[in-house]
Amino acid sequence: MDGNDVKDLKAQQKKLHHVSEHLANERTMLAWIRTAIAVMTLGVGINRFSLFLVEFSHTVPGGRTANIHAEQLGIGMVGLGLLVLLGGLWHFVHIARAIDDDTYRPLRVGIVATTLAVLVLGGVSLGWLLW
Repeated sequence: MDGNDVKDLKAQQKKLHHVSEHLANERTMLAWIRTAIAVMTLGVGINRFSLFLVEFSHTVPGGRTANIHAEQLGIGMVGLGLLVLLGGLWHFVHIARAIDDDTYRPLRVGIVATTLAVLVLGGVSLGWLLW
C-alpha cells in the first residue's frame, strides 16, 4: 500500500463520516417530528375529551362541574406541537449548515433550556391537575 492509497482511504473515510453526521441529523429531525405529532395528538385528545366532560356534567344530576379550561389546554397543546416542529426544523437546518461548514459545536444551552421549559410546563400541569 503506497501513500496515494492511504490518502484515498482517508478521504473516503472523511466523506463517510460526513454522511454519517448528516444521517444522524436526519434521525434527530425525525424524533422532533414524532414528538410534535405526539404533543398535537394529545392536545386533540384532551380537546375532544373536554367536550365529553361538558356533556357528561349536563346530563348527570349532581355531577361534578366540567373543567372549562380543558378545551383551551388541548388547543394550547396543538400549538405547542407546532412550535416543537418549528424548533426541530430550525435545529435541523442550523446543524446541517454547521456540519457542512465543519464548525459544529453542540448547543448545551439549548438542551438545558428545553429541559427547563418542559420541567416548568410539567410542574404547572401537575399543579393544574391537582388544584
